[in-house]
Amino acid sequence: MQTRANEAAYTTPIYSLSEAAQIIRAPASSFQRWAHGHRFPQRRRGEYGWSEPILTGVRNGRGYTVHFDALAEGYVVEAFRRAGLPMARIRPAVQILRNELGSEHALLSEQLTTDGAEILYENGDHDLIVVRNRQGVFRDVVDQYLRTITYRDGLIESVQLPTHEGAQVIVDPLKNSGQPTIARLGVRVEDVVSRVRAGEPMAEVADDFGLTDAEMRSLWVQAA
Repeated sequence: MQTRANEAAYTTPIYSLSEAAQIIRAPASSFQRWAHGHRFPQRRRGEYGWSEPILTGVRNGRGYTVHFDALAEGYVVEAFRRAGLPMARIRPAVQILRNELGSEHALLSEQLTTDGAEILYENGDHDLIVVRNRQGVFRDVVDQYLRTITYRDGLIESVQLPTHEGAQVIVDPLKNSGQPTIARLGVRVEDVVSRVRAGEPMAEVADDFGLTDAEMRSLWVQAA
């Protein structure tokens, strides 16, 4: 099994369910289903089935229950969803990736970007699970989302949030306890936007932190 230095930083819960969903811009209800599974109605009236969790290691209860690795897995799942794939296709695709890559943490693996399309193409047969062809949806996901991920020792180390187009915002469990951070400054996004919420002029806050107008607007738009 692949491991990192400072492994505990990646597997210790540091987010609530709602906070993790907000960071990756996924619906909170969807993130909860990915984390804990959910009951769904069967075709026969009054009967229900159970969909297993997609994310690994999310604890039950309130408070901090989500570790960085689970947040990163959610980021990858949300990338597929934003590419237009229904969860009915994503769920079996995740299981195939785990089986073929031989790891429960396949969504965290750098192999996902290199071998994932080939694995899903071959296993999809005539009814492709994820990729319509080798140049299809999977490539779009890699180009638009997975290239915002930084890997170390073959596993996800940090994520750059693509929603902040004007500022480079990363999520790294070794920086600011995994809170969204302005990469070039090492400052939490919340430390900046909270001052604007408190009534300080945006231009003054930007000047204090050495932010450009574009960076400041990007941070504020996403926080508003």
